[in-house]
Amino acid sequence: MPNQLFIICPFSCLEPVLKKKFGKSIYFLTSPLASVETTDIQFLNALKCIIETEKITEIIIVNSTTCRFINEVISNSKQCHFRSVEVLRELFHKNYKTDFNGLTLNKQAYKLAELSISYYTLEILQSNILGSHILTSNIEIGGLIISENKTVFNHLKLTHKV
Repeated sequence: MPNQLFIICPFSCLEPVLKKKFGKSIYFLTSPLASVETTDIQFLNALKCIIETEKITEIIIVNSTTCRFINEVISNSKQCHFRSVEVLRELFHKNYKTDFNGLTLNKQAYKLAELSISYYTLEILQSNILGSHILTSNIEIGGLIISENKTVFNHLKLTHKV
């Protein structure tokens, strides 16, 4: 079984759900909207150290269609001013006509979660510290979108082992 690191939003309260589904021997990194701040060199070096120390073989970025930040962006409600929410808002507005227009709120939430996961995967892979380490260490990055009362798990395969 792979050593998995789940990147999750602390406000979504997904740890018990993920432990029940994937077992208790998994690791968590929490950050608003399951984001990774790739400009913080000290943080990236610490994360790289954890990945090496714990022999992480798979990183999974997790979002939920019930995420308050995702749904606040879609409904244009009052929002917290986390950098990750600003990114989410930009993704939503930039892609509204092509990806969101005409969809139900639940499908919009799913699509926005998917775009967020893809965005942060690319950010991780493009960072000098983590990206090259992940690629040379043959670590997979995947996405997971949890929906329908935390009972439906949709896996996104974002990188593959060589």
